[in-house]
Amino acid sequence: LILGMAYTYSQDNKGTKVSFFVVKFNVIWLPWAMLLLALVLGGPGAAMRDGTGIIAAHLYDFLTRLYPTFGGGKNYIRTPAFIKRLFGGERRTTQIRGYGTAFRPGAQNSDGQASGFTSGFSSSWSGRGAGRRLGGD
Repeated sequence: LILGMAYTYSQDNKGTKVSFFVVKFNVIWLPWAMLLLALVLGGPGAAMRDGTGIIAAHLYDFLTRLYPTFGGGKNYIRTPAFIKRLFGGERRTTQIRGYGTAFRPGAQNSDGQASGFTSGFSSSWSGRGAGRRLGGD
């Protein structure tokens, strides 16, 4: 399961650098470095068990994002409605605060395609665009 999460993270954040113990490399190699470590420390049985996480994550990524987006197919694996309700994927919220009212819009993309944001591990400002400087000319 951990290698599946690492694989998904590496696919969402291509091009970033990551440190694994004392070695710094491209994030795309992170699940394979973790698989090699499992092979060295746990043997072939542990590596086979952890390798199934990479296979499962690749299949999930293919069936939910790649095939529907680029292959023109249908997304066969949908997130159950109770999970969306539990984690607030479709909900629009309003909060009254001491300094004003905060609005959080609901999900903008309901057709099964990926949105502009990648994952919770990246910087919150990385997908926001160039921005503009305030004040002055």
